[in-house]
Amino acid sequence: MAAIIIQLLIGGILLGGLYALIAFGLSLIYGVARILNFAHGTLLAVAGVAASVMFEALGLNPVLIAVILFPIFFGFGWLMYVTLLDPLKRRNLTQGTVGTVLVTVGLLLILSDIAALLAGPTSRNIRLDLQVFQFNGIIVSTTDLYVLLGITLLTLALHLILTRTWFGRAVRSVTQDAVGARLCGVRAGAIHAATVAFGSAIVAVAGVLYTLNFPVNPYDGFGLTVKAFTIIILGGIGNLPGALLAGIFLGVAEALTGFFWTSDWAPGLSIMLLLAILIVFPQGMLSRSGT
Repeated sequence: MAAIIIQLLIGGILLGGLYALIAFGLSLIYGVARILNFAHGTLLAVAGVAASVMFEALGLNPVLIAVILFPIFFGFGWLMYVTLLDPLKRRNLTQGTVGTVLVTVGLLLILSDIAALLAGPTSRNIRLDLQVFQFNGIIVSTTDLYVLLGITLLTLALHLILTRTWFGRAVRSVTQDAVGARLCGVRAGAIHAATVAFGSAIVAVAGVLYTLNFPVNPYDGFGLTVKAFTIIILGGIGNLPGALLAGIFLGVAEALTGFFWTSDWAPGLSIMLLLAILIVFPQGMLSRSGT
């Protein structure tokens, strides 16, 4: 029984780390640009489908696929902000918020249908024929180790970018005081566009990592977005360590729920957690101000 629990914890930690990567980008976008991007999880689904197609058709290394998809989704995120989301900021708060939700939900549907039309609606993943290790009944594959390494490196890179670079300082300044940032020469509009683009690129890389261990289809995006919102509310907006802990908590909870109860309830667990957190901890259990 102990081996089963450890196996579940390993799987839950990997899944939760991937959830956290999705939440990182969404938290960054909302924390800086104040945009509720309901299409965020769909970007991961589309990136995962694209990665599996590239792997099957061209035999490319997943690392190379991530390198190719990063600038593509960065450009898509920038274009999405400039053409669809930025014009809504000229409207009043209510119209802008409702418009953002409608635009991103519409984009979610369009991207899902296009991906399904081009690659098919079935679930896909990247199957690597790698070594499997077994210790006292606990199975760990080399793919698991690669995914864990990818999660760790991407988390550290994001932390360093936000804390040690000019872009990170500009993001924090715009978040804390947009007017003061403009007076200091920071173009808030450009930072907003770059943040949406960067968040979209992050979730594309997360999509490649996700397909290494889990199947994904073009219509999985909304469920992943809900999980990301749950993690953000649990960990706090702009709190990367909190988001990582919250993601691992959600992943482990889903793994244990699926094993001890029923897998049918695992996807709905995020909804129940989201409602419970909003009622008991409206500011987030690990929230803090700032980005």
